Amino acid sequence: MIDIKLDDLPDPATSAAPLLPINAVERETGVSKELLRMWERRYGFPAPARDAQGDRIYPTDQVNKLRLLRRLLDHGFRPGKIIGMPIEELEKLLRTRYSKSLESAPELERELIGMLRNGDAHQIREYLSHQMVRMGLQAFILDFLQYANTIVGDAWMRGLIEVHEEHLYSEQVQSQIRTAITGLRTATASPRVMLTTPPGENHTLGILMVEAMLRLDSIDAVCFGAVMPVRDIVQAAQKHRMNIVALSFSASYPASRAIDFLEDLRFRLPLQVEIWAGGNALHTGKRIVEGVQQFQDLSSIRKGVEDWRGRRSGKA
Repeated sequence: MIDIKLDDLPDPATSAAPLLPINAVERETGVSKELLRMWERRYGFPAPARDAQGDRIYPTDQVNKLRLLRRLLDHGFRPGKIIGMPIEELEKLLRTRYSKSLESAPELERELIGMLRNGDAHQIREYLSHQMVRMGLQAFILDFLQYANTIVGDAWMRGLIEVHEEHLYSEQVQSQIRTAITGLRTATASPRVMLTTPPGENHTLGILMVEAMLRLDSIDAVCFGAVMPVRDIVQAAQKHRMNIVALSFSASYPASRAIDFLEDLRFRLPLQVEIWAGGNALHTGKRIVEGVQQFQDLSSIRKGVEDWRGRRSGKA
C-alpha cells in the first residue's frame, strides 16, 4: 500500500505565506475565478479578505482547501456535498480514493514524481515515448494515463510538485499523443466527429485522448483546438458536415456554465448533428441537457459510436 502523506501540505497555522490574489489562486489550485466567486456566493467558501483596492485576497489555509476540493471534484464528488467539510475530513476522503485508485501503481508513482522533480523534459519525453511504444496507443491512453494523470494531479495537490512541473507533464503527454495520431492511417469511417472546448476551457488533453481513441478505430475525428464560441462551432460543424460535436469540460470549469453552453449549442445546431460531452465538470452537476449525450469515461466512447451507427442504420 502506498504511504499517502497528505499532511505534507503546509500548515496554515504556521505558514507565513502572503495572502494571494485571485489570479494566483486560480493558477495554484486549478479552480477558475468564476467558480471561486460562485462558490463564495452559494456556499460561503472561500471567504477572501479584501486588499486596499477592494480586490479579493486569499489566506493559505483556504488555498490548501481549494486544492483538496479540486482533486475531489476530479474523483466525481459534488461541491455542495464536500465544500463545508474541514480540511482533515477532505484529506481523509481523498486519501481513501487515492489509495484505491493507485494501490497497484506504487512504482509508477515513484518514477513519475521523481522525474518531474528533476525537471528534465528530455527524460520525461523519453519515458513517455517508451511507455507508448511498449503498450501501444490504446493501452497508453486507457491504462497508463488513467493512473499517471491521477498521480501527477494528486502530487501537485499535495505540494510534492510545482504547477510548472504538472504543466510540463501535460505538455509532454499531449506531444506524445499528437505524434502518435499523425502516424495513424487516414480515417474516413463514420461518424464524422468535431472535437473542441468552449470559451474559458483551455484544457485540451481530454479531447486529444478522445481523438486518439476514435482515430484508432478509423473514425473521422477532427480536432479544432480549444476555446470555440457557440457561433463558430455551429458554422464549422455545418461547413465541414459534422455528424457529432464532442466537447470536454474539465473539473475547473463551472458545471452550471457548461450546462448553459450545451443548452445554447443544442438550440443552435441542427438536430441531426449530435452533441457529445464529457469531463469532470459534468460529474458535479445535476442537470441533464436534452439532446446531449454525456460520457463518464473514455471506454464508453466506442459504445457511443456503435449506438450512433445503429440509429443511422435504423433510419436507412
